[in-house]
Amino acid sequence: MYFNQDMIKNMMDLLANPLFKKGFFDFFLKMQQEGIEPAKKFWNVTYDKDLFPNAPDMFEKMVDFYNVLGFVPHAKYDEVLKENEKLKEEIKFLRDTIKELQLTIFKEGGEKVQAAWGTIIDKHSEMNKEIGKNFFALFKQLHGSSE
Repeated sequence: MYFNQDMIKNMMDLLANPLFKKGFFDFFLKMQQEGIEPAKKFWNVTYDKDLFPNAPDMFEKMVDFYNVLGFVPHAKYDEVLKENEKLKEEIKFLRDTIKELQLTIFKEGGEKVQAAWGTIIDKHSEMNKEIGKNFFALFKQLHGSSE
């Protein structure tokens, strides 16, 4: 986007005209609120092309500048903002769901480990009782045979 001396002079002449100045700011406001195409339509419907012959070139440069800077209409910004909020809610829902799933898996896993540990302890106790019975039986036999 290059401005030569003639274009700058034409822009200054246009902006010196109060009617154009008002139209220019209306155009810019419309562009911010609704976008470039509705702003162009607004200008073409509202203002006579012969009244400001250099205006279309200036508006095209302004539209290029607007696009280069990455500006978006307010309506588009609001739409993206709502979508962002919706995505934040969905992310929160997914995080909560994953957290619940992890807790459930951890709880079930812990219960299984606890049940397995209980089974191991019970078997170990039974083995110790059996060893104790066998020891006492052997002791009785040894003690009973020595008498």
